[in-house]
Amino acid sequence: MAVYFEGKRGRTVEEPCAGRSIMVEDVVIVGGARTPFCEWSGGKRGDGEPGGLLADVTAEDLGATAIRGALEKTGTDAGSVDHVVMGHALQTSGQAIFGSRHAGLKAGIPQEVPMLTLNRLCGSGAQSIVTGAQMIMLGEADVVVAGGMENLSQAPHVLRGMRSTYRLGRPPQAGTEIDKDMEDLLFTNLIDGMCGSFMAQTSDELCKRIGVTREEADAFAAMSHQRTENSIDAGVWAQEIVEVETAGGMVGAGDEDHVVRDTTAESLSGLRTHFGPDSLVTAGNASGVVDGAAAVVIKSASRAAADGDSPLARIVSWGIVGLEPAIMAHGPVPSSRKALEKAGLSVDDIDRWEINEAFAGQAMACIKDLGIDVDKVNVNGGAVGIGHPLAATGTRLVLTLAHELQRSGGKYGIATACIGGGQGIAVLIEAL
Repeated sequence: MAVYFEGKRGRTVEEPCAGRSIMVEDVVIVGGARTPFCEWSGGKRGDGEPGGLLADVTAEDLGATAIRGALEKTGTDAGSVDHVVMGHALQTSGQAIFGSRHAGLKAGIPQEVPMLTLNRLCGSGAQSIVTGAQMIMLGEADVVVAGGMENLSQAPHVLRGMRSTYRLGRPPQAGTEIDKDMEDLLFTNLIDGMCGSFMAQTSDELCKRIGVTREEADAFAAMSHQRTENSIDAGVWAQEIVEVETAGGMVGAGDEDHVVRDTTAESLSGLRTHFGPDSLVTAGNASGVVDGAAAVVIKSASRAAADGDSPLARIVSWGIVGLEPAIMAHGPVPSSRKALEKAGLSVDDIDRWEINEAFAGQAMACIKDLGIDVDKVNVNGGAVGIGHPLAATGTRLVLTLAHELQRSGGKYGIATACIGGGQGIAVLIEAL
């Protein structure tokens, strides 16, 4: 469709085949919420203590907390929601198949409201916003809750190829001698079988092609930890975060625990690389494995106006691309360029960027290739410092970006992420 008129609350577009024009509603982000992002149970917190503050809270319950928080922070009545869309990448809980449905119902959204679970891996949280926006633009909804949820602490070990051995509902019980090895589902999903590489290795390959050094990766990682530390201490993220009830008590904004305080490039330089001497990836310059969820309320511009909302931002455009799996880490570059082209904007028009730091080297490679001023990127810290709860990340990026544009007085921003398997997604927003 070719846009030929743009107004305050929508765009008139021409349908080439039909030879007629239609009005497409603008979509606005009213607000949102997220849980704290906390180190998974298999890792160590930044202070060296064991992780797992959210380990016993299912992804669906984390999602419900985020949805409930988004509704409360935006003053949105649960009964006014037309659709719920939640991303969920590594579906780990015993009830994961119900995903968005259980998260929405637990958050108090009426059972008559349809709910969708989707998976675009690390782009799921951004894809949920795009999908919700498409529903609104098509006139199928006026109010959508979109987000992502993940509990990596609950990733199971599985026993494949035994369906004919153990009857339905009667798996091997405690004390049973199992005659084959089990599979670590989290570990096996870190490898892309199409290219035979770990996700971290796609970052190394990209850094080799773009020309990113270990020193540059460590310097960026140190900056991410430092910015994250400063944001936690200053309460920058507190406005986004809602508490999670756990068996051990409430977990809130002050409990984000992946960040390593007082990190420097020098302290990172001594860490060993994961894939030999030519690798750039270390435990200190890779994103943290954490649990968490995020959600936003998006509405048609006319509905937001009727409800008396003060939206944070307008969704301007998005870009979703496929690319070579061996350099999936490059995804933010072509997806951002696509979003910019659709919006008729350039890199120089963007005031703030949220680029998911799957790996510090990967982020630096994308920054270099796009020609971005690093002072505009992840100014409050990123996934190296705060962690990366897969499907929740994309929603967090968009929400953080919307708040940051408000704080800084910026106009346009892009939230973007690489996606395992060789994809990228970018969402371009305008502050209101």
